[in-house]
Amino acid sequence: MIISKTPLRISFAGGGTDLRSYYKHNNYGAVLSTSIDSYIYVSVKKQTSLFNEKYRLNYSETELVRNLDEIKNPIIRECIRFLNINDSLYISTIGDVPASTGLGSSSTFCVGLLNALYKFKGEVASAGRLAEEAAHIECDILKRPMGKQDHYAAAYGGINYIRFYDNETVTIRPMNISQNNLKNFSESIVVFWTGLTRASESVLKEQNDKNISNKEILTKIRNQALQLSDILSKENFSYIDLGKLLNKGWEYKKTLASKISNNTIDEWYQKALESGAIGGKISGAGGGGFLSLIVNKDNHKKVSNKLTKLGLVEYRFGLDSNGTTVSEIR
Repeated sequence: MIISKTPLRISFAGGGTDLRSYYKHNNYGAVLSTSIDSYIYVSVKKQTSLFNEKYRLNYSETELVRNLDEIKNPIIRECIRFLNINDSLYISTIGDVPASTGLGSSSTFCVGLLNALYKFKGEVASAGRLAEEAAHIECDILKRPMGKQDHYAAAYGGINYIRFYDNETVTIRPMNISQNNLKNFSESIVVFWTGLTRASESVLKEQNDKNISNKEILTKIRNQALQLSDILSKENFSYIDLGKLLNKGWEYKKTLASKISNNTIDEWYQKALESGAIGGKISGAGGGGFLSLIVNKDNHKKVSNKLTKLGLVEYRFGLDSNGTTVSEIR
């Protein structure tokens, strides 16, 4: 049995500029994100001849099918097809968080599945290859209106400043953060589960269609990724500068599409600010998922008490530095 372990991510700045509709026309897009110690696990093993079906698939649904074209899960179907695997397969997946929550779960799953399938074939694929091929499967083959940042965050792990160029090349610059800054950065982040799930494609399609008219705002969002990298690299880390940047970025982001926020999310965010948060954002495309906030550690309890009374759940996590990994059990 092959098992891959692939981290989810939190994106702090630059989201939206990793869509081809932006970076193809503006030289490059850029994001700054970190992978976290919440994972998607994918197991792959050969199906024995005792089973009638060729593919037994367990995820949020269960599929027992005889032919590749019958597989309903598009990522599983196209990953198997892309790697030209003809074996009978049992594939199962387990996630630490629900799907459609803004932490890049579909891309994380795609990277993890490719990693496991390569291992099944007896091949080793680099992080760059896994990220590039996962992005190709989702963006080009499945034609999803999405960016490429999640694939690279899942494959590489760590805190990275990533650029997406108009010639389709990608550069990854791991952030060189001092231990003190890393500690202060981690301690300033407080994340809450809103309980709201949404299909990111419904939000991203509108945003993607408006990326030409949103060019000016998106360029400001892109530049924030570099500004954030500077904040994290300074000798004296300022959570106030970080919070203010995220607050401004959230104001920018809400203008990109109508479903990114709503009255409920706006109320939660305002209550957080009134309780001591400096800034924050809804992770991923928006519309639900996780609310990430920058808070002085002295105000953590006050913010947490306010938001939990409103029905949100604080979600504690650490940072991941490994990216996708794979192992074999015999």
